[in-house]
Amino acid sequence: MIEVLFLGLVALALTFALLAPLESLRWWSRRKDAPALEGLARPEAGDGVPAARRDARLFVVYLSGIGAVDGTTDSRREQAVLATLSRELPDAVVTADVFPYAVENRGLTQRATNWFWKRLQRLQRVPVANTASKLINLRNALRVLVSADPRYGPTFNLAVAQEIAESLSRHGYDWDVRPPVTVVGYSGGGQIALGASWFLAALDVPVSVFSIGGVLAADPALDRVQHLWHVYGSRDRIQSLGRVVFPGRWPTARISPWARALREGRITMRRIGPMRHMGSRDYFDRHNKDADGVDYRRLTVEALLDALRADPDLPDAVGR
Repeated sequence: MIEVLFLGLVALALTFALLAPLESLRWWSRRKDAPALEGLARPEAGDGVPAARRDARLFVVYLSGIGAVDGTTDSRREQAVLATLSRELPDAVVTADVFPYAVENRGLTQRATNWFWKRLQRLQRVPVANTASKLINLRNALRVLVSADPRYGPTFNLAVAQEIAESLSRHGYDWDVRPPVTVVGYSGGGQIALGASWFLAALDVPVSVFSIGGVLAADPALDRVQHLWHVYGSRDRIQSLGRVVFPGRWPTARISPWARALREGRITMRRIGPMRHMGSRDYFDRHNKDADGVDYRRLTVEALLDALRADPDLPDAVGR
């Protein structure tokens, strides 16, 4: 019985791996006759889009980690961080309605196989069933690899960029003024935030990326983003995979986008505490504290606030 279950899990993993790039290629095939950025064209306000938020000087788009099943995170810990940002940055608009692990913002619970993903989502909260629930992480992690792949990544990242642009429009982004946008990505969301930023920058949007324990490649978007902040915990081994598995981040890659951005001072790497990547003692944990008695969630929030308030494209310090 155990052998059959193991073989079934292996088969599912291989299926996820084979299907990972196909969704974005199918999305692109339906747009082959359109210019690459035509899908990012702004709808008019009369088409149900809210009026532009003239009072907003910064937009923050949050992309959740690889445990997510749709664009609306059900993590109370992540929601608490976003609520704190909204409260402490009154001049910013914080959005979190993009599912970064699929094109067309179609969450796993919005598919014909939603029964399967909903069951796995419930199992995420049951420790003894944690192995099965990790299939969600595996499926989404493979999309992160697609984002970083120079063959399939541009198509996938363009699709996510379109969803981010539509989210901005839904929340009153002023496309005439184009205020700064910071895309915040947790875990795998960090790389996808970076990849999508290439196309947002092509729309003349001043875009920066804030990675929370992200597994980052030397993405070409680094030649266009205003700044990349990468914060990580000292016990987070997963985020360190980026500098190992992506040759563009190796010290020998002197002409990679990563190396250029480093030389130009557009990358800030900061260890903020003893966090792990996911689960207990991660970046959103409010029960564990550092040596100074500050809980991990607050350390993450403070790092976010420091970066967002220091954004060089803001006319004044947001929230001050």
